[in-house]
Amino acid sequence: MEDDKRSENTKNVLNSIPKAFVLFGRAFKNAKKDFWISIQVLFWVSLVLSIVFYFVEHAAQPEEYPNWWQAFVWTVTRYIGDPGHFSGNGPTTLVGRHIDSIIGILKILIFAVPAGLVANGFRKAMEDDRKEKHLQECREKIQKSFRRHLTKKTKIRIPSRYVSVMTLQAKKGMSESDVIETVSAFDEFRLRNLASTQIMEEHPQDRLVIELIPIFKKTVDGFTIERTDYGIKIDRQSNVTIVAPTAGTGASISQIAFYLAQFGGFNLISREFIQDVDEPVSYLTLDGEEKDWDKSLEAFVREEPLKAFVTDLMELSKGTEKWNIVVAASDNIHPTQLHFIHNTFKNCKVPKTTLDEAKLMTMYDEFKEKMRSKHGLDSDMDEQYGAVGDKNIAVIAGAGSTNNAFIFRMSYSVITWSESWTPVIMDVAMVFKQHLEAPDRLKFEKLASWETKGWGQGEGGIQEPPIR
Repeated sequence: MEDDKRSENTKNVLNSIPKAFVLFGRAFKNAKKDFWISIQVLFWVSLVLSIVFYFVEHAAQPEEYPNWWQAFVWTVTRYIGDPGHFSGNGPTTLVGRHIDSIIGILKILIFAVPAGLVANGFRKAMEDDRKEKHLQECREKIQKSFRRHLTKKTKIRIPSRYVSVMTLQAKKGMSESDVIETVSAFDEFRLRNLASTQIMEEHPQDRLVIELIPIFKKTVDGFTIERTDYGIKIDRQSNVTIVAPTAGTGASISQIAFYLAQFGGFNLISREFIQDVDEPVSYLTLDGEEKDWDKSLEAFVREEPLKAFVTDLMELSKGTEKWNIVVAASDNIHPTQLHFIHNTFKNCKVPKTTLDEAKLMTMYDEFKEKMRSKHGLDSDMDEQYGAVGDKNIAVIAGAGSTNNAFIFRMSYSVITWSESWTPVIMDVAMVFKQHLEAPDRLKFEKLASWETKGWGQGEGGIQEPPIR
C-alpha cells in the first residue's frame, strides 16, 4: 500500500511538470552518455596538448611556463577566454601557436557539440513521446478486445482467454510490430504461441495470441487485487486458496485460476511475472538443497518474489481446515482430461498432501461423475501423473502437515481449446466449494455486473507497476 501511494504521488508530480521541461529533461538523459564521452575526449586531448605545449614553451619562456601545471592551466583557461588572465603572455614558438589554433577550434566544438547532442536528444525525446502516445493507443485497443461477452450457457459476461494477433491486425488495424511492441511495453499483456499447447500428433501450427493478466484494482465482487512482484494475490477470507505457480509460463492458466477463484469465492495466489525469461525459476517444484522449510525459508529461495509467493501462501493457508488447490496444465497425451495428485514419494516427509483424505475422496467421487455426465470429461486420481516430493510448493506450504492440498491439472484441450470452458470451470468451482469451503461461505450469488458491466476480469482499471 505504501509503495502504491508513493507511486501515485510520483506520477502526480510528474504530470504537473510542463511537458517542455519533461522533454528537455529526457533530451539531457538521452545525451548523457554522449556528453560523458565528449568530456573524456576533451580531457585527454587537453592533457596531450598541455604536455606538448609545456615542452616547447618552457624552453622558450622558462619563467612564463616553469612547470607542466601552468601549461595545463593555460590550455583549460583558453577554452573559456581566460577571464582571470591565468594563461600568461601566450605562446611564442611555432608549435605553441599551432596548439593555440587547435584549442581555438576545440573551443568552438565545446559549444557546438553539446548543442548538437542536446538537439539530437530533444528530437529523440519527441520521437519517444510520439511513440509512447501511439503505444498507449494500441494498448487501449488491445484492452478493449477483452470486453466481456455473454456466455449463452451460463448467462455470464466474461472476456476471452486470449485474442489472436491476426484478429488485432484485421479488426483493429494494428501492424504485427505494433502488437509486439505494445505487449513488450506494458506488463498486463503476455504473448503466447498456442502451438506449445498441442502435441505433435495434433500437427500444431504457430498461432500467436495475447493474454490479459488480471492485474486490475478490484474484482467484480469487490475484493482488492493485490499486485505483487510475483503476480497477484486476492484474499477473500476463504478456506480454499487457488494457487497458480505456472500462470506466467502456461497458456490460459492465469485466466482459468482467476475465474476458478472468482466463481468459487476462493483466495488466489498467482505467479504472473517472470523475472528472468532465460533462466526462469520454478514456483511449482522449487530448486535447492533438501531443507526443512519450516525452519529455513531461505533454503530454496533464489529471488525475492519467490520468497513473497511462499510467505503469502503460508499466511493464507494456516489451519488444518484450509485447502490449497495447486492449478496447472497438462498436455493432451492422456486419456483423461482432469487430473488430481495427492500422493507423495516414499521419502517425502508427509504420506499424503491431505490431512482429511476422506473429504477429498468424497469430493472427487462427485466431481468425477459430474464432469463425465455433464461435460463428457474424464478424471483420474494419482494415475497419470507421478507423486510429489518435499520440493513441491504444496508440501512446502504445509500440505499433509499443517493444511490440506492437492494438485489439479487440466488438459489444454479444456482450458485453451474448448469453447465451453466457462461452464466447466464454474462447475469445478461449485464442487470444490460445496465440499471444501466453510459452511458459512457456501452461498453463491451471481453478480449482476458479470452480465452488464465493463471489460476485462476486474474493475477499477489496470494497476501500473510501482515506480522504484
